[in-house]
Amino acid sequence: MNADKEGLLLTQAKGWVARYQEVARAVREEASEPAVHGYRIAARRLLALLALWRPLVYHPELERRLLRSVGRLSALRDAQVYAERFGKPSAAMTGPHAPVCRVPMLSRRLTRWLAAVAQVPDARALVSLYQQHLALRLDEAQCVLDELPLSTGKSAHSRRQQLRRWHRLRLEIKQVRYGVELLQALGVGEQSWLSTLTHWQERLGQLQDWRQWRRRLRAEQGRPHKQTKRWQQLKQKITARLRQLDCQQAELVALKLAMQAGHSMNDMPSRVVRYSEQNVSSAKSGG
Repeated sequence: MNADKEGLLLTQAKGWVARYQEVARAVREEASEPAVHGYRIAARRLLALLALWRPLVYHPELERRLLRSVGRLSALRDAQVYAERFGKPSAAMTGPHAPVCRVPMLSRRLTRWLAAVAQVPDARALVSLYQQHLALRLDEAQCVLDELPLSTGKSAHSRRQQLRRWHRLRLEIKQVRYGVELLQALGVGEQSWLSTLTHWQERLGQLQDWRQWRRRLRAEQGRPHKQTKRWQQLKQKITARLRQLDCQQAELVALKLAMQAGHSMNDMPSRVVRYSEQNVSSAKSGG
């Protein structure tokens, strides 16, 4: 990485910090759906930035504060999505336990963090290390799906476990996506990585929405026939989507390998074929 890239790293850090503080100020003034959504995106992007610099500048309390803040707004965000879908607020928005929108500005901590970043003499290795970190993070998240024993069958408990694990994978994919966006802003990475992550995030996000809406419909007392029918339709959609996701996990494995090697997803099939042909040729020559 040349001096221009190192300057780009610092410029990017300052820009993403300024963006976080801007949306944090906005959501403090009004906890509207766009403000809450914008804050959660900016906070996750800031977490990706902190992870990039973590080998050289590490402020764990800053990361913990951001994670708590994002988690605190999760219930409010889910309730806003539910209200947008069904045209009415859920109990989470109107009841006594409605979430309070408190987010930290983190001005002093971020100022100290930026000052430490500016003092780093050589940050050339950060980008390649972070690329490998994202690939390993994706791999570890996908491995969690394999922890569910095959003998559990189709019980309601095992289905809930399966949905929770796909939800955790969705959160990891979302964070990896922000990391890939960070790399692309530095001129590193492939567009196919981002498109694959976006595709999976959308499908898993839809699955999570169905899960939340079905849970809320089930909790409503005396629901009419129309809502009962909708509840059954959501159940069928969830079952079909889980089958599809199980069959398509290989795409995430290919993405991890492409990120580790620095290749485009479009190059992976041809590379695998060429590698297989070479193995066959060497086996024939060796008898």
